[in-house]
Amino acid sequence: MHMQQNQPLRVGIVGMGGIGWVHAKRYLQLPAAEITALADLAPERTTPRRDVQFSASTISSSSDLTRVARFGEGMDLIRNADVDVIDICLPTHLHASYTIAALEAGRHVICEKPMALNAEDGARMVKAAEQANRLLMVAQVIRFWPEYQFLRETISKNAYGTLRSLNIWRTGGWPRWSSGDWYLDPRLSGGAILDLHIHDVDYIQSILGWPDRIFATGRISERAASYDAIHAIFCYDKGPQVHMYAGWTPFQTPFEAGFDAWFDRAFLRYSQGRLIIFDSPDRVISREAPVLPGDGYLSEISYFLNCVTEGVQPELCSPESTRDSLALIRREIQAIEQA
Repeated sequence: MHMQQNQPLRVGIVGMGGIGWVHAKRYLQLPAAEITALADLAPERTTPRRDVQFSASTISSSSDLTRVARFGEGMDLIRNADVDVIDICLPTHLHASYTIAALEAGRHVICEKPMALNAEDGARMVKAAEQANRLLMVAQVIRFWPEYQFLRETISKNAYGTLRSLNIWRTGGWPRWSSGDWYLDPRLSGGAILDLHIHDVDYIQSILGWPDRIFATGRISERAASYDAIHAIFCYDKGPQVHMYAGWTPFQTPFEAGFDAWFDRAFLRYSQGRLIIFDSPDRVISREAPVLPGDGYLSEISYFLNCVTEGVQPELCSPESTRDSLALIRREIQAIEQA
């Protein structure tokens, strides 16, 4: 599985409706990669446009994409493109089938989150990677986001003593930019609990493991037809109390994500893009946390490409662990239904 490093890895991206261009921009920043193929059912989406959500307009005009092979149907790219890596950026309900096809075609695969609509499909994806002897990673970007990496390392190094309590949240307006409003169809996206809330569930699972008990409540709105406001408590008998909150509001509000982390010797708050440490017991004194600069999307893609080049499993974000995050979402839904 080890690959020669003297040539850049050839990358094909399937699905260019928004996150596909977020990924494309990062590949264009990495000497280890070369975009050689793009696929989308709408041909105009295979060219950067200013009206694409998460703006593709920031891609440098000097980036030469004129010789990139373009396909309509993603399966045609999987079967015919001369690539080493395939990046699946399709709607969630297509992740499993296209990922499995790409693995069976002998390609390494990075798939956008969430991994799939359910843990059973996630397990099929894991098995396909094993049988094909190819690498698979799901792009759970929060694991690679600098502030969340800082929190993970603070916990693992016991820098401020034991983590006692953690409140973590993620909210925004209904994602109305998707083609045909597929985000709002739970049969296609899983709804906010799977598309939005999965970020924090996956992150908590990656740093703290499987909880001993789960309590959860959720609200279903008529428009979204799925849980679009979720509160969940993960109980760890030998660990911290964890509360998570996520939701899509029916009004367009700014996206916001953050956390409050209570340690024995400090309190960390991440809000509005700033991570602040409070560690004085007498006065309200804060200081900026020494977070290393970085971009989560660039970091996750660079990490996966390095795993492919070195022929090692992506242990920082293994497909088995992202499959388990899907199982935790199911346990939350069961807890909501039993509440």
